[in-house]
Amino acid sequence: MSRKSQLHDEQIIHNSMKAIRTIPEIKLEFMLQKIGGPFSGVFRLSGPWGTHSYYIKVIPKLTPTLADLVIHQIKTSPAPQNSKPLLVSHYISPQMAALLKQKEIEYADCAGNLYLHQMPLYVEIGGQKHPPKGPSSDRLFRPAGLKLIYLLLHKAKAVNATYRALADDAGIALGAIGDLFSELEKRGNMVTNDQGQRQLCATEELLQRWQLGYLETLRPKLFLQRCKLPPGDNVSHFLEQLKKLPHAQQILLGGELGAALLTTDFQPRSAILYLQPDLLLKTMLQLHLIPHPEGEITLLQSFGQQCHWSGWQPEGLTLVDPLLTFAELAGEKTDQVAEKLYQQYLSPRLVT
Repeated sequence: MSRKSQLHDEQIIHNSMKAIRTIPEIKLEFMLQKIGGPFSGVFRLSGPWGTHSYYIKVIPKLTPTLADLVIHQIKTSPAPQNSKPLLVSHYISPQMAALLKQKEIEYADCAGNLYLHQMPLYVEIGGQKHPPKGPSSDRLFRPAGLKLIYLLLHKAKAVNATYRALADDAGIALGAIGDLFSELEKRGNMVTNDQGQRQLCATEELLQRWQLGYLETLRPKLFLQRCKLPPGDNVSHFLEQLKKLPHAQQILLGGELGAALLTTDFQPRSAILYLQPDLLLKTMLQLHLIPHPEGEITLLQSFGQQCHWSGWQPEGLTLVDPLLTFAELAGEKTDQVAEKLYQQYLSPRLVT
């Protein structure tokens, strides 16, 4: 993480603690601070009512797009012993605050909004206005950085490829690689040994941050069109039609339909196709897809050279890498199939 970005994350933590420090007779002690790790710090609150420990989960910008995924990450990630999670963010809107309270997740933001609920300590402050200056993501979690992180999570050995090979495979500028590697090192997600060999670290945390960045930042840049199936069609029939396309091998299949082909006991309701823009109109016409903002089929632009999966492929189809399929399964209704994908396809490739 660049020094500017590191200070920005630290500033979010510092500012979000201001409201906590105003609680009468409270004592706040940081036990551990580790920007960029599985969590961003552990602190202890003590007062006449007793003692509670919290670990900090920093989400610079909490949006409706990310809310379900953030909640899932908080509830399923390993946590420091005897500590409860505290979500901290630049600003938590009233709508997001209501959702977090419903899910029993405590939070604090830089505006002074606060929710602590570890009895007998109960504190709620709401209605504080959005701070004037919003958070800006560091370079690592902008589109180019997210493409590189995808490549490294896709294949851990790629971290020691040449800069030119990395740039070609990720589909980004050659000159960006060095700076992005420096940020990975400063975040604690990459180390270089005495022989000059690089290795990824804290990959579970990196995966979580990448998934958030993919959904919020990279995916909108890849969006081409969203469509409905023809009247009377369903996702299963769509799959058979897709196989018949003359250019089917140039289309990568993912989303819920891709997940259903990789797992069992899952009924898909939608699908994602990854393709190049010059195939968009032809594909829509041949599949009789109808543009619609709430359609079952989403078409995204593929990027770089490694979006396809090198493993088993259904006859007549090409699946996108399970990492991209996993990233799309961000809601409560797909938690179980996402966990299956993670355990079967992603966990073995993550290094520590």
